[in-house]
Parts: sequence; structure tokens; C-alpha cells
Amino acid sequence: MAPSPGDFTAGATSEITFFFIAGAAVVIFALPWAIGAAVRSRNFVPLLVMGSGLVCSLLEPMLDLLGHLHWANDLVPAFTNFGVTVPALIPLCYVAFLGLEAYFCYFVIRNGAHKWHFVMLLGMGIITDAVMETIGINLNVYEYYGVQPFEFLGFPYWWGFINGGSFVTVGAILAYAVPRLKGAQQLLLLLAAPAGMMVAYFGVGWIHILAHNSALPTWARYIATIIMMVMMVGWMFVLHHLVGRKDSEPAPRWTLPRMFMYSWVLFTHASRQRLWDRMVDEGGVGAHEALATNPEDPAQAVFGPPVKRIPETV
Repeated sequence: MAPSPGDFTAGATSEITFFFIAGAAVVIFALPWAIGAAVRSRNFVPLLVMGSGLVCSLLEPMLDLLGHLHWANDLVPAFTNFGVTVPALIPLCYVAFLGLEAYFCYFVIRNGAHKWHFVMLLGMGIITDAVMETIGINLNVYEYYGVQPFEFLGFPYWWGFINGGSFVTVGAILAYAVPRLKGAQQLLLLLAAPAGMMVAYFGVGWIHILAHNSALPTWARYIATIIMMVMMVGWMFVLHHLVGRKDSEPAPRWTLPRMFMYSWVLFTHASRQRLWDRMVDEGGVGAHEALATNPEDPAQAVFGPPVKRIPETV
């Protein structure tokens, strides 16, 4: 482990640019929907899930320490723990990824997800994390140091597996908890993101984290990393068993491109509705088989209500 922060600078332009790329722009776009759900129908779940992502950002210094990450030494600080000063751009990054992207995972799972849909959600998490982090690394906002297995353009792809797995784990927790928590009990949703992320990091990622912080030779670290990545895929099957829909039962026909289209590209309700109708038709889903509740469903507050063939109650 090397002392923090790093011996390099980012500059104001890089810091501001990455602030928006890393999450601020997505949060600004999504916040009106979450506030609207709370005002119109006292549906506080979207805001609570975003708040859960904010709480989860408190874990960042521990993960930086264990994962060997250095921030530039000229960033605006937010807080310090584990000897690591976390920059102010990080909290909204967690709201975007451990809040809103995990929220999309919840949306997919709640409406019926087969085994491979969970694996696709993991793949989506790997890609979105890799794209965002590669930009930040190459803007010189931060760097990973030491032996970092499977690194490309400065980004170690083992991080994509462990972070992407965290998004899906949080989504699975929400899929289980949201229908069961009523009234003030919903405040427990603030724990969803930190709990889900720690399940992924230390329930699955421990074998890599131990090797990463050991004196093992490089080849042994790579083996530990490969084992962890395979375990993370296996963890998706466990989550499917717990909260997914049986592969023999109808479910919306998601593909990886459709997940990206629905969550990142299509911004209007009409365009999302058309894609939703197509997936429902192709998946053979009837009104009695869909799990979303109504246009005020928490999972629909950001991503738009799929109205066709959706029952009024769960």
C-alpha cells in the first residue's frame, strides 16, 4: 500500500468534467422523477434508494485502500477515512450507480427475470463501470497502482465484476424488500446499497481482496482474480434462485442492448413503452404474469411505467 493521495494532479477542467460524467448529470436528470413520485403519491422509495446510494459512498475510502486506488492531490475533498480523502465528486457517483443503476436492476428483476437476465445485468454493470472509470483514469483524476489484474487503458476489469455484481445484488435486495416494507419501515431501504455492496465485495470478492493485499506472486493473484470473477457469475445464479422468475415461465425478453436502450438511451415514456410492449410480446407475458404494480410503482418512477398488460395490484 502506498500513501494517499497520489503525487499527480488532475486540474479543474478534468475534475468538473468527471464530476458530471461520474454521476452528477444522471442524478440531476432523475431527481425530478423521484421527487414527483413522492409529491404525487407519497411514494418515497425512489428518493430512499437514491439516499441509500449516498449512504453507500461512505464505504469508498475502505474500498480505495483495499483496491489500491489513488486520487489526484488537487481535488475538492468530501471526507477522510482509512487515511484516504474522498473527493466531492464521489457521493453523486454512488447515487447514480449504487442507487439508480441498482434501481434499474430492481426494475428488471421485479418484472420477472430469468437466469441469464441476471448475468446480462452483471455484464451491463461491468460495461458502465468500465466506461465511466476509464474516462476518469485517463482524465488523470485517479489511478490504480501496483499489480492490477486484467487492466486495459488503466482500468482493472476485476473492479467491473465486483462493482457490477454490487449493482445487481442491491437490485435483488430491493426486489425482495420493497413489496414487504410499509410506512416507516421503508426507511430500512437506506441500508440496501451499503449492505448489497458489502455482500458482493466480501461475500464473493474476498478471495481476490485477500490476494490483492498479500505478498503472493503475480501469477497467484491472477488465479485468485479469475476465481472471484467466476464466483461473481455464479452469484448471479444464486440471486436468480432467490428472487428471479423460473426460466420455464414467461418474462419480458431482455437482451443486453435492450437493457442499455431502456436505461440509458430512450428518454421518453412513449419510446420506452414501445420497447416494453415488444419485449412483453416476445416473452409471452400476460397480465397475470407481470409483477409491476401501476404507473406509481417505485421501479417505474425513473424508467417510465410499462402500462400495457400490467395489473393494478401485485
